[in-house]
Amino acid sequence: MLSTDPKTMNLVALGVAKLTYGSLQTIARYLGNDLDLGLIGFAVVLRTRPDWFAYIERHNLSDNVIRQINEHKGYTTSVYEISQFTGINRATVRRKLKKLEEIGIIEQLDVQRWHLKDFAPGDKSGPALMLREMLENYVTVTHALEQLLPDEIDHAKQTARQKGFAFQPLALNEDEIKEKIKRGSVA
Repeated sequence: MLSTDPKTMNLVALGVAKLTYGSLQTIARYLGNDLDLGLIGFAVVLRTRPDWFAYIERHNLSDNVIRQINEHKGYTTSVYEISQFTGINRATVRRKLKKLEEIGIIEQLDVQRWHLKDFAPGDKSGPALMLREMLENYVTVTHALEQLLPDEIDHAKQTARQKGFAFQPLALNEDEIKEKIKRGSVA
């Protein structure tokens, strides 16, 4: 159970603030001070990729699963889908998708279909560096929290396992993937 000890809560709050602020700062460095651009960019990731976390929870992490992840090309999304997912109006989504295309994060396959670009290992492009910085920030802060609050972290992990590792927000689930395949929204 999450402690009610103010000192422990201060560390948790500090860790969450470091993760969130670090992520927002990284997004601002690469995408500018446009939160909607970041939200839409991450929504594209969530609407074009299977929820591999849920898949690994069901099938375990194996060489075969890693191969599937590495070989998967993803799905496409649309202005409408991103608008529905984010609650941001379609005109804004359309403009922001164009901006993300200019930055090199996504590509437009046709008038209605957008796809997340894949980055090669060692890619030095801005979007790849942005993701790398966000991962480094996450790993650094979570490692510190694991060292400083091992009981709290163990409890949080147990609680997450009991809830079925419900990582939020969710990426594409199996039914959504079937629907994308049916509509021809495969990259």
